[in-house]
Amino acid sequence: MMLTCFLTKGKCNLTLSFATLMAMGFCSVNASDSLAEALKASTMSGTVFSYYDMDSTEYFPPASATNRIRQHIGGIGAELRFLTGFYNDFRVGLTAQGLANFAPSSAAKDYFAYDWNSEGAALSEAYLEYKRDFIDLKIGRQYYNSKYTGLVPPLVATNTDVGYKEAFEGVSTRIKLDSIDTVIGLADFWKFAGRSRAVTGVSSDDGAPEFKDKVIIGGFGPFAYKFDNIFNSFVTYNGVPSVSLTAAYANVSDLEYDNVTKGDINFYFAAAGYKTPALFENAMVGINAMYKGSRTTGTLKENYDFDGNYYTGMVGLYNAYGFDFGYAYSTVSKNQAALQGIGNDCGAFTATPIYGPFLFMSFAGMELHKLSVGYDLSNVGVKGLRLDADYWYGEQHNGSNVRAGGLHGQAPGTRIDVEGWDTQVTYKVPAVKGLKLSAIYETMDRKLKYTSGGSDGKTTDEELWLRVSYDFDILK
Repeated sequence: MMLTCFLTKGKCNLTLSFATLMAMGFCSVNASDSLAEALKASTMSGTVFSYYDMDSTEYFPPASATNRIRQHIGGIGAELRFLTGFYNDFRVGLTAQGLANFAPSSAAKDYFAYDWNSEGAALSEAYLEYKRDFIDLKIGRQYYNSKYTGLVPPLVATNTDVGYKEAFEGVSTRIKLDSIDTVIGLADFWKFAGRSRAVTGVSSDDGAPEFKDKVIIGGFGPFAYKFDNIFNSFVTYNGVPSVSLTAAYANVSDLEYDNVTKGDINFYFAAAGYKTPALFENAMVGINAMYKGSRTTGTLKENYDFDGNYYTGMVGLYNAYGFDFGYAYSTVSKNQAALQGIGNDCGAFTATPIYGPFLFMSFAGMELHKLSVGYDLSNVGVKGLRLDADYWYGEQHNGSNVRAGGLHGQAPGTRIDVEGWDTQVTYKVPAVKGLKLSAIYETMDRKLKYTSGGSDGKTTDEELWLRVSYDFDILK
């Protein structure tokens, strides 16, 4: 097994209770007027939301009108965040999440087992943070490299799109070297909490997520697999005007894929981006390129072909009188699937807003094109309203077999062509600070083909998300 943990084996077994004891011990030993001031500087904020999800999906093979499944689910949720002020460069962060559904049917509970069916409450973040000069270190439960934290997620990332945000338990640090315009990130995790209890348990589990030694792998489906340790590292450089460069490496060790298959997965990442100076008004052109690669060891390598390469690029014209235009392209190794990373937020340029990066994007031999357009209606006086739309199409040039395939479960001897579109509406209500309304509709056709010739018809998938959320401050 490749040694990737930057802590010792004993430290890798450190639990959340130890981090909590550190925080409690620190507060009691260092009680003082300064500590009181730090507590007075604490912030508390929250989010309440209501959602509705309609999903209509046909699985293949076979592609048949009688194979259609249509399910609905809705509910309300909340997130409460508490963060103390700093005292001697330390502070404590806590985040609780909760969700309650509107009496979904038994069939809907089963259908949404890995995302929305997760009633209850969970302590998703409970960390002790040390921050001084160029270093920011956290120990305990935490969101990591997510849209929530404002960081670009290369290989290991918290998904924030459904009821519960994913979270990791362990140690992470970011080192900012301003003198050379560089940021270095290191992390070591030993537990993971998904979007529902079923993710790290069994499909019949109900309830809020739990932290376990099981984790989501981008490309293996919606459920988690038992692992020993997760290591992540990245370096970003912004020393050249308008240019950004990122390199990353991650490893998940001793992953148990099935009863007889086990091994490490190594992930590699490189990205470069360039934005031109303003061309007219505030418009600019952006050019981005990205590489991802996955390599496996042990019986995971012997039994399956997940050692693929994924290449993608995007070019766009942004803020052109309120319009954004983009074109993205991606391609995958002909005979190897390219796993995308750890957690559900390891996306890329050809990912779609609901179906994401895993449903077909990283299949062996998949070539995708995606066209995007967006418009900010504040340019015509409707403040806070934005419209976005995407169209994509792709073809899998090589068929799946026992060893070379795409998503976990793609049938041997098959390949697919895909075509779809989505539209998104977001409205940040100007009259009520923190209130946001959003809707996403996405539909896709999948044409199933056989490597031996012929096809088995076309399936159509569609999904609708509606969401109302309100952000507020309690302490400020």
